[in-house]
Amino acid sequence: MFKRIPTWFFGFITVLAVCLPLFEPTFFRLHDYVHAARIIEIIRALQDGNFPVRWSSNFGYGYGMPLFEFYAPLPYYTGALFYTLGLNVVAAIKMLFFLCSLMTFIGMYKLGSKLFGKAGGILSAVALTMAPYRAVNLYVRGALSEAWGIMALPWVLFGAVQIIKKEKNGWLSLLFGLVVLFLSHNITTLIFIPISILFVIGYSLMTAWKNGHFKKDFVMQLLQLIKVGALYIFGVALAAFYIFPAFLEKDYTKVNAIFSGYFAYSNHFLYIRQFFIPNWGYGGSVWGPDDGLSFFLGYGQLFGLALVLIWLLKAIMMKLRELKLKQQHITVVNQSPTYIFMPVLCLLLMGVAAFMTLLKSKPIWDVLPFMVAVQFPWRWLSVIILFLALLVGMATVYIRHKFLRYIYVVVLSFIIIFTNLSYFKPESYLKNNDDLYFTDANRIRSQMSAILPDYIPKQMPDEFAYNPVGNVVMPAAGVEEKVIEDKVQEKKVQVVTNTLTEINFAIADYPGWTVLIDGKVSKKTQGKIGNLAVMVPQGSHEITAQFRDTPIRAYSDEVSLVAFILFLVIFAIYRYQQKRASYVG
Repeated sequence: MFKRIPTWFFGFITVLAVCLPLFEPTFFRLHDYVHAARIIEIIRALQDGNFPVRWSSNFGYGYGMPLFEFYAPLPYYTGALFYTLGLNVVAAIKMLFFLCSLMTFIGMYKLGSKLFGKAGGILSAVALTMAPYRAVNLYVRGALSEAWGIMALPWVLFGAVQIIKKEKNGWLSLLFGLVVLFLSHNITTLIFIPISILFVIGYSLMTAWKNGHFKKDFVMQLLQLIKVGALYIFGVALAAFYIFPAFLEKDYTKVNAIFSGYFAYSNHFLYIRQFFIPNWGYGGSVWGPDDGLSFFLGYGQLFGLALVLIWLLKAIMMKLRELKLKQQHITVVNQSPTYIFMPVLCLLLMGVAAFMTLLKSKPIWDVLPFMVAVQFPWRWLSVIILFLALLVGMATVYIRHKFLRYIYVVVLSFIIIFTNLSYFKPESYLKNNDDLYFTDANRIRSQMSAILPDYIPKQMPDEFAYNPVGNVVMPAAGVEEKVIEDKVQEKKVQVVTNTLTEINFAIADYPGWTVLIDGKVSKKTQGKIGNLAVMVPQGSHEITAQFRDTPIRAYSDEVSLVAFILFLVIFAIYRYQQKRASYVG
């Protein structure tokens, strides 16, 4: 128990340093201040019995849009849980910020300690949790989903390392990391998965080489790599209900419009010096080196990196001397490949990520069409700060004296915390949380829709008057209507008309919306603004609009359901075997 005290201590002060602004009674303005609206929209859908939630009825100026089909939903499901447990919406958002920082520290500690021991784990966890780019996401941009995506990265690598080391719990750690990543941030997923595969392959080769029986161990490591690959596929299956519709149905929305103009990636490349300049601001990203927000890597992190590079150079020189002595048939003690291969692997991957933020990488961006979705090349900082934190923690393997190692960890940890502490604060606090973080449906329709137009169905106008709450159908001459049901994914009205009349629902038409007249599916049309409409014959009729699954959504849901059932079966067997082994032992 006492051996864990240093970990608890540094975990407590690091997470406290990051989360101090959350203890203020009021919240703060962020670039993205739509978190409360997203949480309450997902709650409304859940209360209406919808899962997985895809449609938001109040965004899109009250005509709705498939927000949660495309915007990674896990942070907002979690926020909905906190809200349901009795927290107000601002307290729920604060819990999401806190949980993100806590799990980032824990995940990075587990990864670092697995690779370099407890001392290295503490230092790596402090370096990642206190990375200035995390402060940018939390207290400048308000990029909660991206912060959650970063939180998942060390868990993914930790699980993969466990599997390569043939540890029993590795599959759970890896699946946890992957599913959280997939359901938290699409863009971090897009850029990290290829990097993680390269890391896993590199680490596997290092492990085979380290044991001294490369050919024999390579076969064993190949089997472990196959397990990792299978779990990647299993993770995709668990998150299929979100991944596949988000990828395959995006062209039905206006999302492609945000990949041009200001948001075109060509406008947001970095200059190398921006990694080393400690300027800070609460503005936006612009062309050139004078951005309104910072991309600084941190004094403590850069100092730790410099020391690792010096020690690495020394280790390489010693290795060369080792090889020279071997040629002279002089017996020497082999150095662990951890001293050389591991830092080189992390440096290479960090270098790739850093290169992708620079203008020189533009030819690569131009030939990879999917990269347009990243929008901001500096988002690769998510990967940079992960491997930088590993390199900072890696220094502990070069310090053989235990006491000196812990002194180094304590000193550098405090340097990192205190030199970065000033970044983890907002520009200012609100006098009234309700100014920006409200749950009122009418205010979401009128005030939030213009902030988040990305997923409005593409046939709708760029701007149109918002629809007040309660207007299920648009008024029509000579028609009497009575609202019977007004749920997120089902609207029902009783209409009386003297002639064949077009009834216009105040719903943005989108694949899946189906119209029934007196319980029978009828052919739908589109109104003047691209809304859902239907021709209704003379007389009194019950008209229903239902948001149903398309084949893509239905198949994706089935894949996730089967994968989840399979996971429960495997987990039950796994737990049974553990208990049996414990009993026998």
